[in-house]
Formats: sequence, structure tokens, C-alpha cells
Amino acid sequence: MNLQTFALPFENHVLRGDACAERCDTIVLHGAGQSSRARFSRLREGLNTNGFPSVSFDFIGHGETGGTLIGSSLKERTAQAEVVINHACAEPLTLIGASMGAYTAIKLTETFSVDNLILLVPAVYTPQAYETPFGPAFSAVIRVPDSWQDSDAFRILEEFNGNLLVIAAEADAVIPMAVIQKIQASARQAETNRLHIVPESRHLSLFPTQQDFQLALGMMVDVCRGGQAGTEPISRLRKSGTAD
Repeated sequence: MNLQTFALPFENHVLRGDACAERCDTIVLHGAGQSSRARFSRLREGLNTNGFPSVSFDFIGHGETGGTLIGSSLKERTAQAEVVINHACAEPLTLIGASMGAYTAIKLTETFSVDNLILLVPAVYTPQAYETPFGPAFSAVIRVPDSWQDSDAFRILEEFNGNLLVIAAEADAVIPMAVIQKIQASARQAETNRLHIVPESRHLSLFPTQQDFQLALGMMVDVCRGGQAGTEPISRLRKSGTAD
């Protein structure tokens, strides 16, 4: 995969990322914790092989961008992604977001034309957390039981009319299944609306086997091609070989 690196000034930082081609319409947004764009190299390679080159970058506090998370926020992450999209992407977009990056992807549908929204183990947050700086104050807000219930993500998804694919982990100790269900239920106007639950998987290990990865990659490629795969929810259970 031939990557073209870029460095974009953002406030007192430099956002570092790369693109598989000029003006891609697909961007991959990583999550929080120790994540970075490097975690999605295999996924981006698979998409590129199927004709969907992508852009990705490291948010402040992660990967090659570096810096510290303290002082940044969910609002700033949205702004960082907007800078990268304006520099390296072409609309309409395919947004692929993982965990915290999924919430950023949902927020970006308010600003950009988005045909396809692919959310991996997606997190959503109460509006009270949006401008709260990362650190103890942010943790206190999101640790309030069921604080996610009033997330603006659900209102935003009610307006989304593109193709939605949610890929969840069967044994996710971070994201309650109720979050996943409410995400899918909110996207009532989506052109296609699919859920795939990866069996025997966890939040930080979404694809336990190569078979799991290839199945999910095929679904993502279908969405990128216009969602031809249909609107039915899908949950494949490896142990039985059946689909619900």
C-alpha cells in the first residue's frame, strides 16, 4: 500500500497521518486509550485492495501526532477530523470510526455529506462530556450510570439517510449492547441499516480469527459499494454456523 504522509498544523500541534491516494472519500478514525491509526493498517490494506483507498491520522495524544490527551476533548477530536477531511478527502464520504472514533464519525455527519457510516464497537457520550477536557473531569462525567442514554448521537442518527453498518463485539465489557441496539434503532431513515456481532470477540479484540476479519471486511466493502447487501440485521454465530 503506497501511503502519502501529511502533517497538518492544528492549534499548537501537528496532526500526522497518511492517505492511500489523492482526495480519498474514505477516512478511518481510531479510538481512545493506546489506539492509533497503525491499529487499522490491515483493515485499510483490505479496503485498498478492494478499490477503496483511505485516509487516516493520529488524534492528539496518540501515535505519531503525539502530545498529551489532557486538555484535548471530544469537541477537539471532531475539529481535528474536520481539518484532515478538508485537506485530504472528497465528499460524499465513507466514515469508519472505532470506539470513541465512532462518536466522532457520527458528529461529522452533521458537517459533511456522508454516504456510508461504518461504526466498530461504537461509543456514544452525553452532551455534557463533549467540551469537558479529557482527564478526571471527563471520566467523572462518563462514569455516571447510563449517562450515554441522552447522547446527541441518537438524534443525529435519526437524520442520517445513508448506509449504516455497525460491527459489535459479542463480549464487549466496555460498550453495553443496549448502546448498540439504540444506535441501530435510531437510524430509522438510513438507506441500509445492518448490525453484525462478531462471536467470541471483545472490545480490544474485535476480530479473533482471520475468518472473522474477512467476513467483516466483506460487509464493509459491500457498504462502500452502495450497501447492496441489504437492510437485514446480521449476527453470525461461529459455533452454530447460522445467522439470526
